Amino acid sequence: MKLTTLNYFVKVATESSFTKASEKLYISQPTLSRHIQELEAELGVALFIRHSHSIKLTSAGERFLTEVNDILKRVDKLSHMFDAQVSQDETNQILKVGYLSNFNMGKMYELFERFKVVHPNVQFLMKQDTPMKLAEGLADGQYDLVFNLLTYFQADDNVEKAVFMENQLQIAMPVDHALSHEKKLRFADLSQETFVLLERQQSPVIVDYVVGQGLKNGFNLKASSYVKDLDEGLSLVSVGKGSAFLYSGMNDGTLEDKYRIKIIDLERDNDDQNIVVAMNRENEASLLRALFDFIQSDLAGV
Repeated sequence: MKLTTLNYFVKVATESSFTKASEKLYISQPTLSRHIQELEAELGVALFIRHSHSIKLTSAGERFLTEVNDILKRVDKLSHMFDAQVSQDETNQILKVGYLSNFNMGKMYELFERFKVVHPNVQFLMKQDTPMKLAEGLADGQYDLVFNLLTYFQADDNVEKAVFMENQLQIAMPVDHALSHEKKLRFADLSQETFVLLERQQSPVIVDYVVGQGLKNGFNLKASSYVKDLDEGLSLVSVGKGSAFLYSGMNDGTLEDKYRIKIIDLERDNDDQNIVVAMNRENEASLLRALFDFIQSDLAGV
């Protein structure tokens, strides 16, 4: 097992792409793939789940990455142990970031790119996850930083957080729906509607919230279909199968034209559906603190 191969593995893991990793490593993609396959054969486990257009780490790959990152940091420290002007923060470090799927996270990627200008050796390991797993992963160290719904951290004093994105519930309706001309609706206005709902395991927070809001307003939600993602749900709305809930943070302004639907704001009674960036106060990594402060300052307009 060579250090070069371990570095290749880390680059593929953090880029989530053989193509991007090969470009940044200045080697051919077939050569990179061969090195990773040889590493997997040597270990006797699969490190990546390969899809046609993307890859992600297996559970074994995630465990291996943690160990490899620790080894490479120690090797880097050895190579600079007599170089007084190189601080620990300037060595290669991986920050594990978890975030919600379906949301418009362009701002997050922009901030990370700007942070890398000042800290060029930082690498981000990105992973989409459910709200509950993001909260649990931040607590147990699986993630260093997460972008999650505020409601999952309301009672946790160990979490330091800042509002990253204003977010409220919306309803998507067919363009010819009787309520489609309204600028804002109350939840009580939806008592006679039939809904296209996300499967609960895909987004338990939105499903539990809307079911609870229905009960609070005196009715049970009637579901015509359960879907796995927003695209499937809005496609069904467009052909008249019902109305679907989404968050404003998922709406990039193109959805109405893309699906030929009408999206209307629902009145909100609290801010606990906002998206926050959060870190565990017990995580003492100085680079993580620098990143959190950088994001917080940018969001505050400092």
